[in-house]
Amino acid sequence: MKIKIDTFWLAEEGELSPNSLRINGKRMVQVAPILRAMSSLILNRRNTVTTISFTITREHDDILSAEGYLIQHEATIPSSGICEFICHDDNGSETSFYFDTGCLETTEGYSIGCTTIHSYTLLGGCITITKPT
Repeated sequence: MKIKIDTFWLAEEGELSPNSLRINGKRMVQVAPILRAMSSLILNRRNTVTTISFTITREHDDILSAEGYLIQHEATIPSSGICEFICHDDNGSETSFYFDTGCLETTEGYSIGCTTIHSYTLLGGCITITKPT
């Protein structure tokens, strides 16, 4: 899977594929207790919030490059925009999915020697197949 926010690639294919990919769709549900009823009324208010989190591991030439990349990456990554998720199906065809306006809720990065590990959490509404304009 490839993931980008606006024109900034967070995850690409191969060695830069997302690890520990998690998707959590939370819908606003209201529980309305009814006086003397056997059960409450459950109302789907929609208002979906989808959380997608993942980790990327990057290899660098040396420790100084890894440390520099870690600081530069955090400074240049956009905090919100159109998020695109490019997936492959069983036939190898690519399909894109979108958050109209996604927000990068959290980023976390650390280095171990020549390796940097980056964790991201994206928040958006419903995932759609229609590209926002």
